[in-house]
Amino acid sequence: MKTYSIAPPNYHLQPADIDASRHLFDAFDHHETEISAGWIVEFMQARGEGWVPFTYEEIDAFYGRKHKNGFTFNRLVDPEMIPPSLARAFAGYFDERIPAGGGWVVLGDDKRFRVTVDFVERCHMSRPAQHAPTG
Repeated sequence: MKTYSIAPPNYHLQPADIDASRHLFDAFDHHETEISAGWIVEFMQARGEGWVPFTYEEIDAFYGRKHKNGFTFNRLVDPEMIPPSLARAFAGYFDERIPAGGGWVVLGDDKRFRVTVDFVERCHMSRPAQHAPTG
């Protein structure tokens, strides 16, 4: 069984430390996954409670304010089976598929999703917020 390092609500990097107003390029090596991650960060910023666990219904309602097709995690929770080489797949070869992604957001027994430390770190490295200087 794989273990995950869940980010506590008061983790030293908070949602406000990530600029989710723009795409989180190269955070997860998959465009759609990065878009989903950005929505989660924006949702956490709007709640203002740090990295507190959330339900699917909560993130879907937040996402639903702008989109009507339902929120998807796009490889953040579960891996997707992909061809090992897209070039070979487009050329007609049918190689055994391999898992990609998964494990950055974890569904608990209480049906609440929790972000991992790796999720937070990847988002922050991709797009750190530019805070105004203090003092």
